[in-house]
Amino acid sequence: MKSFEDFRFICEKLNKTHDEDSQSKLWNYFIANSENTKVRDLILNGEIEDAEKEIKKEVEKAKGDSNHPLNFKNAGDEEFAKATGRQSSDEEPYNNFLDDSVSGLMALAGQKKLRSAVEKGLPSRVTGSGTAELSKKFKSAGGVDRTPKGDLEVYDPDNSKYRVGVSMKKGAGAQLASAEGGEIKGMYKVAAKEYVKKFHGDKSKEERQKIEKEIMNDAERLSAIGRLQKSSGEAQDVDKQKQSLKNVSQGISDRLLDKYPQFERLLSQVATTGKGKFKGNQGTAGIVLTGKNKSKEATAKSAEQQKSAKPRLALPKGKNRPGNLKIDYRPGEEKSRQSTFSDFSKQASTAQKALSDAEREQADARVVTNNGKRVRRQHVANFLQNNPDVAQQHAARQAAAAQAVDNAQKSIADIQSRAAQAREKTKPQPAPQQQPEPTKPEAPQPQVKQEPVPVPKPEEKKKKKPQSELQKRMYAAGEKLGLE
Repeated sequence: MKSFEDFRFICEKLNKTHDEDSQSKLWNYFIANSENTKVRDLILNGEIEDAEKEIKKEVEKAKGDSNHPLNFKNAGDEEFAKATGRQSSDEEPYNNFLDDSVSGLMALAGQKKLRSAVEKGLPSRVTGSGTAELSKKFKSAGGVDRTPKGDLEVYDPDNSKYRVGVSMKKGAGAQLASAEGGEIKGMYKVAAKEYVKKFHGDKSKEERQKIEKEIMNDAERLSAIGRLQKSSGEAQDVDKQKQSLKNVSQGISDRLLDKYPQFERLLSQVATTGKGKFKGNQGTAGIVLTGKNKSKEATAKSAEQQKSAKPRLALPKGKNRPGNLKIDYRPGEEKSRQSTFSDFSKQASTAQKALSDAEREQADARVVTNNGKRVRRQHVANFLQNNPDVAQQHAARQAAAAQAVDNAQKSIADIQSRAAQAREKTKPQPAPQQQPEPTKPEAPQPQVKQEPVPVPKPEEKKKKKPQSELQKRMYAAGEKLGLE
């Protein structure tokens, strides 16, 4: 365990006003500080709200205590601009970074991957500006970028094999990758190896190699088209040609990912974690920490589960730079939904535009220029023979354009096929007609002899009996006269 004096030294070295440095300082003060384990104990006991209150109270106290290790005055000189040095105006942003990092510390402390680190009180350090050794697989594909994927790491001073890298993102708008040339091929190679192993392990070795080769052929095309964007300065309309080449490469990428949809996820994981890019565990990021913003607290997720957008091809970042492939960071959960007619219509429109751009690029690729001027057709062969570098670029551009036309045509056919399948699924099916059940023959009923129904005789009218003496006499007289 580090002593308090050791901790002060760590703070001086890591105490920068950038968010990763503030995050590392808070971790070291509240988790790796053996002199004061109050916050760590609260976290381990599950008393998260109390731990957060204690952290905020201590940070607020540090702002007014010039002797506190977290105080602005104890920040290292190396964190400020060399030209001006420490300025009084730096204090406010410094304190703001500390305040925002409280939320990040709580998110990291609750991550399962860091549970044992919290229990042991392991320290952290900033790694974003360092370098890590690349794997043979990545280097063989042409990758050269050794920048670690993590911005900081939690490590064990007594065990060099233990480390958990943390990649820090601001939120939507951040990127997991921005790769050029050999970096693209390196990422694709690492992801392709994992893809055929994970999703095509039941196939023969020859089939797996065929899929991997197809993926790497497209990676080579993307890299080559990126180089063409760099060398398109001699074109009559440079911006137009670069945009056209970008559209061509996007068509190649989309076609590949439509054919092998699971490959996209593995490519994003390589971009996020660096797994397979670096030798061993160094340089990788196991956790993605999304910083606090106005509406949401910080979150820490396993890098393997982090969401990302579909890879997109971008224009060169500046003059004499190749085109590049970007994978955008998506902190929120993506909701899957069934494609609608409108979705297919937009996809078809985009694919049709890609085809038009590819056909236009194919026509432009046939033109050979020399210092921005078109070489006459009768002199093209001699010019290319005398300029092998230009001839190589010309051939590569023509091949890429032809491939782009083919990809766009296949993409349109694929969209039409999927739209037709979706239409069949949504088409109302006629209700099955129910056949009437066969009627069973009725059992013969025993014949019953019908007796004649007796006809009732008309009832005779009842004669009323007289009620009074007068009525009696009248009744007697009527009988004598034969009256009813």
